[in-house]
Amino acid sequence: MSNSDEILKKSTKGATFLMLAQLFTKIITFLLNSVLVRFLSPRIFGITAFLEFILGTVLFFSREAIRLSTLRIKDNDLDEDNTNEKEDDHTSNHIKRQTLQTMVNFSHIPLWIGIPLSLVLTTWQYTNINAYFITLPFFQWSILIIWVSMLVELLSEPFYIVNQFLLNYNVRSRFESIAVTMGCLVNFSVIYLFQTHMVTIGNLDITDMNKEGIAILAFALAKLTHAITLLLCYYWDYLRNFKPKKLFHIRLTKITITTDSTTYKKQYYFQNDILEHFKKVYFQLCFKHLLTEGDKLIINSMCTVEEQGIYSLLSNYGSLVTRLLFAPIEESLRLFLARLLTTQNSRNLKLSMDVLVNLTKFYLYLSLLIIIFGPVNSSFLLQFLIGSKWSTTAVLDTIRVYCFYLPFLSMNGIFEAFFQSVATGDQILKHSYFMMAFSGIFLVNCWVLIEKLDLSINGLIISNIINMILRIIYCILFIKNFYRKLYTTESSFFLNFHNFRVVSVAGISISIINWVTIGYVRNFKQLFINATFALLLLLLILVKERTYIKGIMGKNKLTESKEI
Repeated sequence: MSNSDEILKKSTKGATFLMLAQLFTKIITFLLNSVLVRFLSPRIFGITAFLEFILGTVLFFSREAIRLSTLRIKDNDLDEDNTNEKEDDHTSNHIKRQTLQTMVNFSHIPLWIGIPLSLVLTTWQYTNINAYFITLPFFQWSILIIWVSMLVELLSEPFYIVNQFLLNYNVRSRFESIAVTMGCLVNFSVIYLFQTHMVTIGNLDITDMNKEGIAILAFALAKLTHAITLLLCYYWDYLRNFKPKKLFHIRLTKITITTDSTTYKKQYYFQNDILEHFKKVYFQLCFKHLLTEGDKLIINSMCTVEEQGIYSLLSNYGSLVTRLLFAPIEESLRLFLARLLTTQNSRNLKLSMDVLVNLTKFYLYLSLLIIIFGPVNSSFLLQFLIGSKWSTTAVLDTIRVYCFYLPFLSMNGIFEAFFQSVATGDQILKHSYFMMAFSGIFLVNCWVLIEKLDLSINGLIISNIINMILRIIYCILFIKNFYRKLYTTESSFFLNFHNFRVVSVAGISISIINWVTIGYVRNFKQLFINATFALLLLLLILVKERTYIKGIMGKNKLTESKEI
């Protein structure tokens, strides 16, 4: 099996591992949050969403650029003709110690960035937070615990980056599942035990203010538990699989490379070209994060705490499909392309094009199903998951609008994953300038739709849709130019939309019939009818794409027979 096929095979399995891990963790968090949402008010969901935003921002700016840049480190021993069928999941024989040590050295940078960044951002946000929350019991302790959890999580970066490069998806998915589960259990246990009087803390009475203080403390303890569990799992894996073979040192280590003549030795801590790429990626990610997390920035400044809680609930429940299915595919695609296209020969380019085209086709079909059946069914399903405290809010109406946002969010994910994997430093800088322009357009749209037209959260969702459309257009143009320059045959990235047009016409017809006869779903009978319509449309998709599906299944069987 060629190296490119091996990478594709590992990436495909990796996407499955990540999906299963996401499914497991989301089921756990879904069940526990479904219980907690009945104990907590929208205000507490709002403040925990705000603290989650601070935590996510620090981690993103500290480590994301390094995670992307280290994928560009070339493995000099990779040989397209080599077979690696006996390759170990943890330690690939063809990867030099220098390569792994280079990655470990780069993985120290997130902690160096994270310490000052977390101090500045946490202090700044604490001084600007609502005075009510500062008076809550244990709030200062909660902030301190969250800050510590940031640093603990960054300590696991060396192990994460090594396993990422080795495509050890099963290791990562297993450890993250354990960490998320432990965090959820701690969060739920603290709140439940206090609410049910099974545990008392000092002289605290069961008042609303004390309940809210305990809820925030439980959130902080859950984040710390998650970070500690993740670090311990990775360190245990290091002691078991890496340290005995002395593949790398955890500490910052100088790397020495001797030339063929052995008369000159080059020493370095950080590979220069990767370091330069990191700087450009970091600049670009600043604007990407502003757009990706811009909704949280806007909602913190333009919406009430209750509206922040509603949007947090929408993000958690409304994007389940995105996080369970799209996010693992997007990440696997990014790792696959970054490893595959370090060598841009015709075989690798053709393989990358095929994977991207097929993923795009799959996303289009799934997006069609979401747009047709999401708005009419989502509010009925959501009302069983939320308690009476949410019944007077606009969340049941807003989630219908949110369903239209999901396809654009997911489609942008795979296109930007491709861009991040193959773009040069200059192309990344160019993209950053466009991101600046998109940020300005996003802010103007939010100001008009939220402040002037008073559309509240709906205005924010519409602004996000416009933002995603602009980013998708930019990435499509980049992908088209990329393949035109490097892949010189008559093949094209453009899709054959014939089957999709047929399915779309059928879908629109079903949608019209569904709206005229049922409208918004209000009972289980109507839900069953919608499920039947969705199944019929899915069957039509399978029939129209049967030739491609048979080809994939036949190829897999051929690969398995060769391995045997």
